[in-house]
Amino acid sequence: MAEHKATVVWSRAGAAFIDNRYSRGHRWQFDGGIEVPASSSPQVVPLPLSVAAAVDPEEAFVVSLSSCHMLWFLSIAAKRGYLIESYRDEAVGVMGKDMSEKQAMTSVTLHPRSTSAATGGRRRTKWSPFTTRHMRTASSPAPSRRRYNASRSGCPPDTPITTYMDHTMKDLAIALENRPGALAEMGETLGRAGVSVEGGGAWVVGGAGVAHFLFAEGAAARKTLEAAGIRVLDEREVLVQRLKQDVPGQLGLLSRRMAEAGVNIEVLYSDHNHQLILVVDDLARGRAVSEAWTRECGS
Repeated sequence: MAEHKATVVWSRAGAAFIDNRYSRGHRWQFDGGIEVPASSSPQVVPLPLSVAAAVDPEEAFVVSLSSCHMLWFLSIAAKRGYLIESYRDEAVGVMGKDMSEKQAMTSVTLHPRSTSAATGGRRRTKWSPFTTRHMRTASSPAPSRRRYNASRSGCPPDTPITTYMDHTMKDLAIALENRPGALAEMGETLGRAGVSVEGGGAWVVGGAGVAHFLFAEGAAARKTLEAAGIRVLDEREVLVQRLKQDVPGQLGLLSRRMAEAGVNIEVLYSDHNHQLILVVDDLARGRAVSEAWTRECGS
């Protein structure tokens, strides 16, 4: 277990303090010797009590997620033999009220862009695991969803909606024998390999066992299962959506939109974070429906 230490230093500097009119300017000190000027955000505490030129905690939270994501990306690129030339991410965090109506960082959206030069004398190319626009979202302190307040076009008012296509999460369709212990063997196999299940379910259909489970590491899960003789029928990308639990009718509205666009929802279940997971027969159209829903229901 590694420790990561930082020191925060503030001084009253002669201010009255109890009148609440004291400077929020302070310093962050790190073990490498770097000292960063910090302050509350001027959007939270007006100038001159905040220091506009300093870094505020909200910005630091956003950049920490962006930086961590970039390092993850670079490590994967290096392992796959891609020579990364540049990387840029204009990350955006949004403060608002969470589902408990408390002030919080309700979304962080990353917009990474990278270019790479192929190695080994091959032609120059561009590579990224993010398609056109990858959304990796986070809620403090773990990755979060992007939220939208629904207000029109059949969307109940004040309804937080999340829709995005997660290119890291994969749904695996798994064939299981219809007998006691088959599911236990699958779970034990994944556990020994350190692979976590993020959501899903298992059923008996026509006398055969079929499971759909969500994995953050789809390739690793598939490799582990197949090495143990457990047959993986399919591995697919998913659409992820959060609906407000206490507002009825949203599933019907979303499903109707999909149907009208000719999109068949083949698999639907919830993950461990109470998000709706959809596997559809036409990913491009399904994503278009989700994005349209978001635009109409967003504020």
